[in-house]
Amino acid sequence: MQPKSGRRGGSSMLLLVLLATSCLLGSAKPSRGRPRTVRSVLLASDLAGRTEPEECKLSGHKDLHLLSPATACCYGKIVKNTSCCMDQQIAPGVTRKTLQRKGMHWNCTEENCWDTVQGPRGRDSFWLPEGATCSTPRTLYTHGGSWMYGSPDTDSYAQLGSRLAKVTGTVVMLTDYPLVPAGNYSSILQWAIDALQWLSLNGPFEGCDEEHGAKRVPLFVGGDSSGGGTTMSLVLTLAKRPQLLGQKLAGAFFFSPWTNLMCNTPEYYSNAFSKIQGSGKFQDDSKLTMYTGDILFQEVTPENADAFNGNAVDYLGGDFELQTDPIASPFFAQPADFAGSLPPLYFAVGASESILGDSVRVAQHAAQGGCDVILEVYHGMWHVFPMYSEGCGLGEPLWAGAYAINQTGLFVRHIHEQGRLPYKLKVEGPNGGPPESSILAKFWQPSVSKVPFFRYLYDPNVRHFSKVGELLPNRDATYSYKDIMKDLAKQSPWIVLPSLTGAAVTIFVMGFCLGGLTEFGGERTVAVGARVLQVGELGGSSVPLANTVCTTKDLLQFIKAIYVLYILLAI
Repeated sequence: MQPKSGRRGGSSMLLLVLLATSCLLGSAKPSRGRPRTVRSVLLASDLAGRTEPEECKLSGHKDLHLLSPATACCYGKIVKNTSCCMDQQIAPGVTRKTLQRKGMHWNCTEENCWDTVQGPRGRDSFWLPEGATCSTPRTLYTHGGSWMYGSPDTDSYAQLGSRLAKVTGTVVMLTDYPLVPAGNYSSILQWAIDALQWLSLNGPFEGCDEEHGAKRVPLFVGGDSSGGGTTMSLVLTLAKRPQLLGQKLAGAFFFSPWTNLMCNTPEYYSNAFSKIQGSGKFQDDSKLTMYTGDILFQEVTPENADAFNGNAVDYLGGDFELQTDPIASPFFAQPADFAGSLPPLYFAVGASESILGDSVRVAQHAAQGGCDVILEVYHGMWHVFPMYSEGCGLGEPLWAGAYAINQTGLFVRHIHEQGRLPYKLKVEGPNGGPPESSILAKFWQPSVSKVPFFRYLYDPNVRHFSKVGELLPNRDATYSYKDIMKDLAKQSPWIVLPSLTGAAVTIFVMGFCLGGLTEFGGERTVAVGARVLQVGELGGSSVPLANTVCTTKDLLQFIKAIYVLYILLAI
């Protein structure tokens, strides 16, 4: 009997260990926290009934307050996938047309083009605002993509073109210029000149050239990133050779233009992408992780600048001297290069960009040369952020992106409707004297030089800031096996393999012990239950109670066995 007694004692001890382990595991689970009330970026009211997309669910902690929900959502998604999250919706109330201009076609093949759209190319896309006529002002927009990728209908340029047509009230023309290596600096610039010449003489409808004759409608130009650089080259070319167009441009606007083809502005270092990892965790068990700098270009400074530089040299056809040419690389244009018949300029650029200086220096030199310039720098924003105005799938707008597009509309409409900029600076010397008596005079050409109208913009309507970092799924939702596997897949193999091995061994040992305990408990339950049933069958007989098989102790053992099985099932 001693061995049986020892087995029973060992099983009881094992059960206690298992129960204690279960309690410890239960207490070690991460705190799920309280559900958050989502607050709109643009509205002060709570959107309590609104649910967020899975990718952008916030984690519920209150330890770090940095960015608005839409900005935090974009950070969390773009850091993981730099190709994601651009706008998806076409602006309402606009229509689209396409046109193949005579002689303006090229072929994108595997030998001469790296873009995903292969085959015949060169067809233009037009976005017409509601009520457009032959008298409607026109805009030539040059898309970005490092001069190597993109088209009027890919990479969200259709969405951007439709938005620009709506807010500016102009007919927006996007050209499908030959991409590097099929094209280069000279051919892409000439393509833009030809397109602008055509647009000045032809409208969105047949017969516009005959209807207007010598009368010209206002012409604007715009572009982003590399397309912004080409647009600035176009503006400077027309300033030196105005006979190419026959009329003065009404205005030009730029989103994060790439103007320095030497790729050596200080922001390549000061705005380099950084991941800040703290030693602690938030209350929702998420890591104390933050991101700063340029989230689109995440290489370290030398690699990032070298990649930009190599791209620029390819665009220039291998001509290194053009990297500092004031037309090809407008960053190196001096104030005198902006003198003459240049139009008003509008810049929107993110404060966290690697190429922030490409906008700031050009804007300063243009104003110093006599241009009317508006320069807006948006806090925390990345490269070409207006193309993320929908909020990266969060369901509420990215304020900076939507505001920059609306400011572009204000800039263009004021010029073609009011004949002036929406605002500009007036500079005076001491005591209201002439600007020439100002301390700035040594940087100026008297009666010519100006300063940019500069604004550094924060999101003004945010009432509650949200976490920026690795936006884990909401712990209030069910954390499934699939979620565990996704998190596990992100870890280093040197962490995953030992963890899986240890887990497998632990599961085997626990299974072995639980199996033995279950078998023992089951046998005892069946045996004691049979004895209890036997007592029930003898209850009406004349057998004395003292001679029955079952006793009170047996009943207690039966109850205990049932309780053990219940605990096992609970575990």
